[in-house]
Amino acid sequence: MAGTAGGFRTARSLWRERLDPRHEYRVIEHDNRFRAGIGRTGIFSSEYSRFEEEKERLCDLHAGSDLSEIIAGDPIDTPEGECFGIAESVSFPPLPLDPDAARAHLLRSLRLVPGIGPALERSLKQKGCRTIRDLLHIRRYRPAAGEALSLITDGDPGAVMAWARSRLSPTHPDVIRASALFDPGRLVFLDIETLGVFSRPVFLIGSATVEGGSVRLRQFLARDIDEELPALLAWQESLPDDPLILSYNGRCFDVPYLADRCAYYGEEYPFGAHQLDLLHITRRTLGRDLSDCRLATIEETVLGLSRGFDLPGALVPGWYDTYRRSRNPGPLIPIIRHNRQDVLSLVDLHRRYLEMYR
Repeated sequence: MAGTAGGFRTARSLWRERLDPRHEYRVIEHDNRFRAGIGRTGIFSSEYSRFEEEKERLCDLHAGSDLSEIIAGDPIDTPEGECFGIAESVSFPPLPLDPDAARAHLLRSLRLVPGIGPALERSLKQKGCRTIRDLLHIRRYRPAAGEALSLITDGDPGAVMAWARSRLSPTHPDVIRASALFDPGRLVFLDIETLGVFSRPVFLIGSATVEGGSVRLRQFLARDIDEELPALLAWQESLPDDPLILSYNGRCFDVPYLADRCAYYGEEYPFGAHQLDLLHITRRTLGRDLSDCRLATIEETVLGLSRGFDLPGALVPGWYDTYRRSRNPGPLIPIIRHNRQDVLSLVDLHRRYLEMYR
C-alpha cells in the first residue's frame, strides 16, 4: 500500500511538471480578433481579466474553508482510494419515452430493410407497402423484412439503435426514436471536465440518471491527481447495467477519453456500446438556423436558458489547479456549477428531441 501511495505522489509531481508550463489557450491582447489565429483557443484580454478578478474574489470569500463546508458532498471509498461525491435529485418533466409509438414509427421506415433505399421506399409505399410487415408478402424482401421486423419488435433497444444508425445515418431522427425504446433506468447523461486534451487527467465526471419524476445527478470529483482513478471507479460503480450514454460530442471526446484514462491505469472500460451524441443530431436538425452548435447557444435559443456567469472551458484547468495548489475551494464552485448545468441541459435537450420526433 505504501508503494502505491508513493507511486501516486510520483505521478502527481510528474503531472505538475507537464501541466504547469502549458495552456490550451492564449490571451489575446487588446481584444484584437485578427490576432486570434487558428491554433489554440483565444481568450480576449478583457474577458480574461474579468475571470481572474472573479477567481480572486472567490478565493478571498472562501479562504480557510473546507470543500465539504461549501459544497454538499461526501468522500466515496473505492478499492483504489477516495474521491469526493456530490449527489442531488432534481425535479424534471418526465421524458416522453413511448416504446410502442417508437416501434410503430420504426416499422413504417422501409429503409431499415437491407436493399431498400429512399427511392425504392417511395415506390413501395406508392404501391401500398406502408410498413415492414407489408413487405413479408413480397418474396424478394421477405427474409430481410422478417429479420428487421423481429429486431424492432423483440430486439434489445441498443441493437435497434445500432441498426438504425447503420441503415440510415447517425443523425437520422429514427435514431432518436430508437432511444425511446430504452428503459428510463438505462439512460445515462454524461459530461466530463479534464485538465486539457490528449490524455491529461479527468478530474470531474458529471452523470445523471432518470428516476421517476426526477433526475438523479451525481458528480465525481478528484480533489487531486491521485484521486482520478477512484473517481473513474466510483462513476463506473454508479452506472446501470448496459447503459445508453447520452452526451454532447461525447462519442468523439468524453467516452473515448474516459476509456483512455481507464486504460492508463490498466482498468477495463466496459461501457459505451450504446451511445447517442446529441451534438450530431443538433447539427442536422438545427445547424442551418444557428450561428454555431455550442451547448451554450442551444441553451439560449432552444431551451430558453441563460447561465449568466459561466467559466469558459479553456480556463477550467487553471482554476482547478488554483484549487489543487491552495486547497481553497472557491475556484471549484463555477466548475462544478458549469458541469452540473451541462448534464441537466443534456436531459432537457433529449426530451425536446423526443417530443419533436414523437
